[in-house]
Amino acid sequence: MLSLRHVRLPLSPLALALGLSCMLAGPVAQAAEVSQQQVRAYAIPAAPLADVLSRIANDAGLILAIDPRLVGNELSNPVNGQYTPEQAMQQALSGHRLQLQRSDDGTYRLIPADTLSMEASTVTASVDDDSVGYVPRRSRTGTKTDTPLLETPQSISVVTRQQMDAQNVQSVTEALRYVPGVKVETFGMDPKGYDWLYIRGFNAQASNDFRDGLRQLNNSYSFFRTEPYALERIDILRGPASTLFGSGEAGGLINRVSKKPTAAGVHEVELQAGNHDRVQGQFDIGDRVDDEGRYLYRVIGVARDSNTQFEYGDGHEVPDDRLYLAPSFTWNFSDDTQLTLLADVLRDRSGGTVSYYTNNLHLTDTLLNEHSFNHFDQDQHSIGYEFQHRFNDALQFRQNLRYGQVDVKMNNMLPLGAVSDLVPALAGTPLGSFVARQPRRWDEHLDAFAVDNQLQFEIATGALQHTLLGGIDYNRGHADVRRYYGPLTLAALQPYLLDPNNPQYGLDVPRPSTPAINYRETIEQLGYYLQDQIKFGDGWIVTAGGRYDDYQQERNDVLNPRSSADIQKHAFTGKLGVTYLTSFGLAPYASYSESFLPNPGIDRSGSSFDPSEGEQWEVGVKYQPTENILLTLAGFEITKTNVLTLDPLDRTFQVAQGEARSRGIELEAKARLDEHWDILASYTWLDTEITKSNSGDEGNETPNVPRNMASAWVNYSFNDGPLRDLTLGTGVRYVGSMYGDAANRVRLDDYTLVDAAASYQLTPQVSVGLNVQNLFDRDYTATCYGNEVDGCYPGVERTVIGRVSYSW
Repeated sequence: MLSLRHVRLPLSPLALALGLSCMLAGPVAQAAEVSQQQVRAYAIPAAPLADVLSRIANDAGLILAIDPRLVGNELSNPVNGQYTPEQAMQQALSGHRLQLQRSDDGTYRLIPADTLSMEASTVTASVDDDSVGYVPRRSRTGTKTDTPLLETPQSISVVTRQQMDAQNVQSVTEALRYVPGVKVETFGMDPKGYDWLYIRGFNAQASNDFRDGLRQLNNSYSFFRTEPYALERIDILRGPASTLFGSGEAGGLINRVSKKPTAAGVHEVELQAGNHDRVQGQFDIGDRVDDEGRYLYRVIGVARDSNTQFEYGDGHEVPDDRLYLAPSFTWNFSDDTQLTLLADVLRDRSGGTVSYYTNNLHLTDTLLNEHSFNHFDQDQHSIGYEFQHRFNDALQFRQNLRYGQVDVKMNNMLPLGAVSDLVPALAGTPLGSFVARQPRRWDEHLDAFAVDNQLQFEIATGALQHTLLGGIDYNRGHADVRRYYGPLTLAALQPYLLDPNNPQYGLDVPRPSTPAINYRETIEQLGYYLQDQIKFGDGWIVTAGGRYDDYQQERNDVLNPRSSADIQKHAFTGKLGVTYLTSFGLAPYASYSESFLPNPGIDRSGSSFDPSEGEQWEVGVKYQPTENILLTLAGFEITKTNVLTLDPLDRTFQVAQGEARSRGIELEAKARLDEHWDILASYTWLDTEITKSNSGDEGNETPNVPRNMASAWVNYSFNDGPLRDLTLGTGVRYVGSMYGDAANRVRLDDYTLVDAAASYQLTPQVSVGLNVQNLFDRDYTATCYGNEVDGCYPGVERTVIGRVSYSW
């Protein structure tokens, strides 16, 4: 094996490689043809890229020419599993802007990826997994173009697949625990599986949910769930983002990026088991259909049978079961045209909403629901595609499309309060301390359609280099929402009264049939956007964009026709950012961005509200001295206007006159230090305030938003010695004190949680691992919004999950 990094001759590396290829063409071609087809077992951790490639080629008897100017100090991707030598080198190169080129004589050389033919480029990783360990380099989320994070004048965090695997995350919420500016698990552990989260002080659960750049619409309790095992990465774009993505909260958005077919192939089966009777099996299998890599496939599946931390007093546990399947297929029509089809089907069964009895703001162990009645069933499916075509080197077109459905059926024995509060005449009687409960039933259906058309044009005007992006996107959601309840009288509720000191469960609850809510709602949004990324001078980059949206909502309320509405609104949003990119990886920036979010409902005159509007000023600096280290610091201030607040003339209605402000500082560090250490660290300081309100809370802090948050995760891999192939990880998460209610009467204590992980590579194909969340089983209250009987929610208890994986 010859590696040009060791040759010192007055010849260029490329000339020397070509000369050797000619001299050795005959004997090498025969040996290389055999060797490059042999499948071998590899277990090579991340290490200097040139060393790993040389080792693979040398072991297989292949000739590989490496230009050290191309490789530099880059680290390889880990290579674990069974591959041919050529596939192993491709795996080591995954995520790099380099690719192999095989000559007719069987020798290889490294060249930049953009010079490859279509056959080789189908093996390269896409921008979606362009990362080194935990350290991302590029993202489409901030600009909808393939842009380095250093050149994006807004805060973006990326949770890579490697990080999700190391932490063995079981939900999107768990994946976001170590991200600055994001407060997760607002209501603790929710068996319904919702991602309750805040970004920069604003609730991002409903309006900021994206998958592969397309909005995941929702209505009432109908939300599209995302299986984290099916994701390649999660991008968190902080701050207003309406200029590219349309309506949304001012704090930012979450973009979940799906795994897609790859010509390098993936073959993995995994079995997990943990506390709360958890058993889960999952697989991720994909490869080429043909030798050229024109047709690629991938299939992901998950099956889970599990309980949760919640248990009724009679021993019944709250389940959390899942079945999931996600097939995908890529067709590379030519060098310039590609189509990827994506689909998934999900079936979730859980115990629904859980409520703990709260006595004077203190949680007890008594569940107020009814296990014989409570349940939550969700069935969803989606199908769509990603299409791209390059007309020439300057012009390309992309279209992403998805259609999906969600069906939700939920029963909940809903706590109404203490009997003494509902019927004051019974205060002081034995019945007065009981909790009144009412059976309720939800039956919902949601159809959602989203499409995004993008035209990207590269052009130079004098000294200015432009990346122009124009787009039109359209979203449509149609919801059919029905809710039913049992009669609301003391006689009707008496069978469901619960003694919190001696709870009895196992009731025979008739199916609620009295309509409470019955409406059909259609929401449509059509947006036109334009963005220009301008490079000029010695490192200056200006990013500017504008967008116009038409929004329409038609609501037909069967039970309350007065609340029916036909709303038509429009909005214009813009953004402007300036970045200065130095030659040594330092990038200070400043930006301004806007957002809008339609306000639901009508005022006392029957008119619809104006949308809320958000604007942000942000300054920061990003530093990436090598591809293995990324440091970011950002300071920001967000102002949100047209917030709904009580109407001072009729407090049974609302007006869009409120205002909220959030300002803060965020720090984040992601690093891979040599082949041993992977490190995450973050700190968030937030100062939130309700600056205008008619509801009596003006001047208060925003609820469920801590002033301070910090986290750190360290992973260490042993690559030699007696502990070789062992990886240990540990993390610490700190959440500061906060208020649970807008009135700022309920103050929640801060808490610190510790996580731990260990994995071991038994053979090149088999690995085992163990992950523990909340290692010391810290007891804490996630939130508490008042002195109601069910006003507080417990935090997530210790979770232990072991796993064994087989890859080939």
